[in-house]
Amino acid sequence: MGKLEGKKLVLMGERDGVPSPAMEAVFANSGAEVAFGATECFV
Repeated sequence: MGKLEGKKLVLMGERDGVPSPAMEAVFANSGAEVAFGATECFV
């Protein structure tokens, strides 16, 4: 059981950096649930 097991994640990706779908893929097998994920442009 990992530290993220049963946790909910809020992922804020950046258009020119790491987008949200890439972060979701990283956490896919962590046992955590992605409650919200968005890719925005922070200018």
